[in-house]
Amino acid sequence: MCVAPTKYSIKELKTVKENSKIYLSSIAYELGNLYSLEEIDELRENSQVLETLLTLGLSKYSKSDFTTLKMAMKSALRTLEIANISRKEIDVLVYASYSLWDLQSSAFIEIGHLINELGLENAYPIGTFLSGCGNLQTAIRIATNMIRGEECKNILIITADRFSEKSSRLVQPSISVLSDASASCLLTNSEVKGEFEILSNSQVMNSEISYLDPIQDSFEIFEKILDGTQKAFQKALQNLKIESNHFRQIITNNYNLSVTRTFCANLNFHPNQAYTKNISRFAHASAADNLINLYDFSFNNPLVANDLILLLGTGPITWGCTVLSKT
Repeated sequence: MCVAPTKYSIKELKTVKENSKIYLSSIAYELGNLYSLEEIDELRENSQVLETLLTLGLSKYSKSDFTTLKMAMKSALRTLEIANISRKEIDVLVYASYSLWDLQSSAFIEIGHLINELGLENAYPIGTFLSGCGNLQTAIRIATNMIRGEECKNILIITADRFSEKSSRLVQPSISVLSDASASCLLTNSEVKGEFEILSNSQVMNSEISYLDPIQDSFEIFEKILDGTQKAFQKALQNLKIESNHFRQIITNNYNLSVTRTFCANLNFHPNQAYTKNISRFAHASAADNLINLYDFSFNNPLVANDLILLLGTGPITWGCTVLSKT
């Protein structure tokens, strides 16, 4: 059952100058091969954790045979094709990833190769990695400020992560499983190319969490996460005359069904406003979750003009909210 959002007038929203409007469009993504959780050695050896994750809605995870940058390129090529834009018109590439281990050589060389292979001869590269699973909101923040500053018109955002076989795929304290994926989109000041108007984008952080142990201090960490997400949400709405019940959907990172319901309760959303289908499909694909879920939700649930979507990105010590309105 879907909950219909409370009606509101677009005139009630914050007044924005026409030439400062920014749009998000042309979402694409790349997943690896999908495998059952039972195929993860760490979970096979711990049946209790496996059973808990399955009970909480997880089923499969994504594992890619491609490098992080190869996934990024495959996703970005689709975004550029969907956008139907000249490669020369891309002013900046914002690359968001914390999978720096997956680089075969120096970052500037490999990103240079990526830009060249994508044909982005005028795109200046900017990288961000310190927000972890909340990297998308950081990328959006960088891109929107550059467009509002009239430095750029079109910015390509890519978020991509792949996880080493030598590291654990468990999201501690055993609340989800990490997946390999890339997602991309175009941010532009062109209303013609825009699918969603970005009404606001906010971020907050709490560095105290960096001192806490994710297993021993899990309760305290989650309390701080809930406080951080609430602050980010209120910050995102502070200049918008809208509330939780005005949103068509809240889209979070994929952890598990219980965490998503808790996020909803914390921000006063109805559980049916949350998109959860991809939790079982591929678990937690880091910062790519938001874009993948937005694409899949809007593909299967046609949106109408002025429908509001909230993207909630949650990193280890950072939290961000992006408010979108369907054009």
